[in-house]
Parts: sequence; structure tokens; C-alpha cells
Amino acid sequence: GSLASTGGSAAGGGGGADGGSPVKIALFSLGNMCAHRECREALVALNIWDAIRRLASNPDPTLQKYLARIQAKLTQGQAPGAGGAGPATPAPA
Repeated sequence: GSLASTGGSAAGGGGGADGGSPVKIALFSLGNMCAHRECREALVALNIWDAIRRLASNPDPTLQKYLARIQAKLTQGQAPGAGGAGPATPAPA
């Protein structure tokens, strides 16, 4: 399976009175995990870049902030000159 299996168009919607959705909570947690090399490597192996691309079209500003945070941590963790399946340029923070 892929990390991008988010359940269709409700990917960023829903949630309780606090406005949190399961997807936003998961993205925030993934951002925390990306601070650790072993976790970054595992997430890249699970095709996290595909999930980021799929969720990038969601207009929710909080979701976009969490995606940018994940992208920044993934690209910061790469060695200079290292290849990868990530974006050619880092996303703005």
C-alpha cells in the first residue's frame, strides 16, 4: 500500500469542534518523525513523496503548512548531492 491512500476527497476535511482532522494529525506527526534519519528513510521507502503530491492540491492552509514542514525536513535530511525521488527544489516554508 501507499501512504497516499487517504480516503478520497475528504482528505483534509472533517474533524471535531477543534477543527482537527485525522489527516492533519497524521501529517503533524509525520513532520515530527521526519526529524529522525531512520524515520525519514522509512517514509521515503514508503513513497511519502507520492502522498505529498496527492495532498498538495488540497486548499486547506493548515494542511499545506504541515506538508511544507514535512518537505522541508525531508530535504534537510538529505546529504548534499544525494539523489532521491524528492522535489527538485524545496518547498517554501
